[in-house]
Amino acid sequence: MGKLTLAGVDKLRTRFADDAACDTALAAFADPAALRAPLRELLEAEHRFLQAEFEVAQVADILRRDQKYAPAGRPSVHIVQLRKQQAATKQAALIARNVVAQAAQTFARASGMTVKAKQSPSEACAAWLVALR
Repeated sequence: MGKLTLAGVDKLRTRFADDAACDTALAAFADPAALRAPLRELLEAEHRFLQAEFEVAQVADILRRDQKYAPAGRPSVHIVQLRKQQAATKQAALIARNVVAQAAQTFARASGMTVKAKQSPSEACAAWLVALR
């Protein structure tokens, strides 16, 4: 089984902008029309989370690269700014993860999706979205 990617979520977002495609994907559930909004919110939350994770990785790479060649001693202003940026992006990623968890919980409850034991609604929804690709 694959993993959700930013490109995959973007594809799903554009595909489910159309109500007919959205209803087709939600045909297995009781009321597809009522699940359109929670599904779209879930996709938006996943998109923001994956974007935040990407930004965290980018800042970490830049910081690693710049710290590698920094002279010993007191860190430069540039390194301090990168550390602040890294902290801010990590905070944004944590907030985005919480939003994904809330959106997944809302979608799972509204759809009646069965969530396996020891599996969070976020994981269940992510697996379902991967299967839709």
